[in-house]
Amino acid sequence: MKIISSSLVFKTVSVIVQILLLIGLGFTVISTAVQIVTAFQAGLIYVASVILENVLLIIVFLEVYLSALDFFRGKGRSVVYVIDAMISFVSREIIIEILAPPFNYTDLLTLGSLIVAGSLARYVISRKGKKRLGQRQLTRKKAR
Repeated sequence: MKIISSSLVFKTVSVIVQILLLIGLGFTVISTAVQIVTAFQAGLIYVASVILENVLLIIVFLEVYLSALDFFRGKGRSVVYVIDAMISFVSREIIIEILAPPFNYTDLLTLGSLIVAGSLARYVISRKGKKRLGQRQLTRKKAR
């Protein structure tokens, strides 16, 4: 009995995840178009609100897609993309909360705190990456 290689499984899962994310992105774009058309009945301000909410959702999909691509390629930035997706999603939720009055100040403070925490985490991770890159370059120069 032949055992399926782990690289084949990994590549298959990678393709499936990418296809699912692209399908989700496609449906989000279609849903956005439909919502924009129906929003014209409620007025231009509502159209702007729908566009803003859905564009931010599309950005979240793209961030998750980039994260998945980096993960399956073996690059180390996938955590940064996940943090970026979280920041984009929470920003979207803040905008939705503000555009749908009455809004709750506690929710806004909580969501704002999540953005601050995500930003700090992203900063720390990016600083670590720059330090590692600098150390590698120093090591290469010394080796010459």
